Amino acid sequence: MFEINGDQQMKDVWTLPTIQKWEKNCGKHPTQKPLSVLTRVILASTKHNAWILDPFAGSSTTGIAANLLNRRFLGIDLEEDYLQLSQKRKIEIETPAIQKRFRENMNGFKDKNELTYYLQNECRQKVEVKQ
Repeated sequence: MFEINGDQQMKDVWTLPTIQKWEKNCGKHPTQKPLSVLTRVILASTKHNAWILDPFAGSSTTGIAANLLNRRFLGIDLEEDYLQLSQKRKIEIETPAIQKRFRENMNGFKDKNELTYYLQNECRQKVEVKQ
C-alpha cells in the first residue's frame, strides 16, 4: 500500500468517488459499492492470486475488483437476478480491452496507468520469490 500511496502510510479515511456510470453497464444493484473502494480494500488485504469469498455477492463488485486485480473470487447470493447480473459483469471484463479500460478508469490512483504498473510489479515480485 505504500507504493500506491506515494511511499507514504495509507490514511484510515479514504476519499473516493461514488459509483461511476461505466460500472453499471450491465445493470444496477440497490446497494452496489464503488469499484474503487473494493479495489483499495482488496489491495490492502490480499496478495496476488489470493482467494476472496463474498457470501452476499449482489452484483459482484467485489468479484469484478478481484478479477481486475489478479485475485480469485467465489461469490454467493440468493437472488438469481443478481447472479445473472454478476455473470454479465464477469463476461464483460473478460474482454482485454474492457479490462484495460476498467483499470485505467479506476479512481484513487495518481494516473490511469498506475494500477496496471502496480499489478505488473506485484506479479513480477511473486515470480522472483519462487526462483
